[in-house]
Amino acid sequence: MTAFVDLSHDGPVATLTLQRPEKMNALNLAMWRELAARLRDIAGQNSVRCVVLRGAGGHFAAGADLAEFTTARWSTAAAEAYGAVMLEALWGLRDLPQPSIACINGNCLGAGLELAALCDLRLAATDARFGVPIQRVGVTMPYPELAALVALLGRATMLEILLEGAIHDAAWALARGLVTRLATPSELGAALADLTARIVAGSPLSHRNHKKFTQRCLSGDPLSPAELLASYSVVESEDYREGITAFLEKRRPDFSGR
Repeated sequence: MTAFVDLSHDGPVATLTLQRPEKMNALNLAMWRELAARLRDIAGQNSVRCVVLRGAGGHFAAGADLAEFTTARWSTAAAEAYGAVMLEALWGLRDLPQPSIACINGNCLGAGLELAALCDLRLAATDARFGVPIQRVGVTMPYPELAALVALLGRATMLEILLEGAIHDAAWALARGLVTRLATPSELGAALADLTARIVAGSPLSHRNHKKFTQRCLSGDPLSPAELLASYSVVESEDYREGITAFLEKRRPDFSGR
């Protein structure tokens, strides 16, 4: 495997770091494939309770690497194949059973913004920059990834992003729900450590269920009786029994994720 995506572990926290600092972490096909593979690996690791995605070299990601588009996205069939590789990574990030955090500094543009948006939480430095300036090069965002961003930000904000092609500051991103929290550049590391610690302290089963259930809520389809029952039957889980017992005994819970 190449070194485009570094995977490191600090106890129950797995960190994926995009590694093309000389290109401000612009994503090429090899990088998308490696990221998808890393995510598949992490998804099956019960010992991982939180996943952080960040970029090396002072930037999160400056979008897709347009240098390969004349070969990799120069026909309808090629664009569809390229999109399938992207979606494998994007949906792999969205569907991780563990909570995910995008830790954003520097440029978070184009495909980089898409990656951040597919994380559960987005912590950004106050000097981070956001945008999808693809109208400058005539690119149209395909339906699958566009739908995911519209679901998060709404049609009006997505049209603002795509039609203007502007680069926005972190305050703009926070006001529109693209970013969930801001920290100064000097405090970003401490803010990330605090956020991961609070996630790791919670029940892994509760986190998995809330990720699954909130995604299900977006479908708009009526819940089946079995789905509704499942949301109540979690009271028979080990994590539920441990959490309630620990609360009554005035001690910290020791969650197993079961």
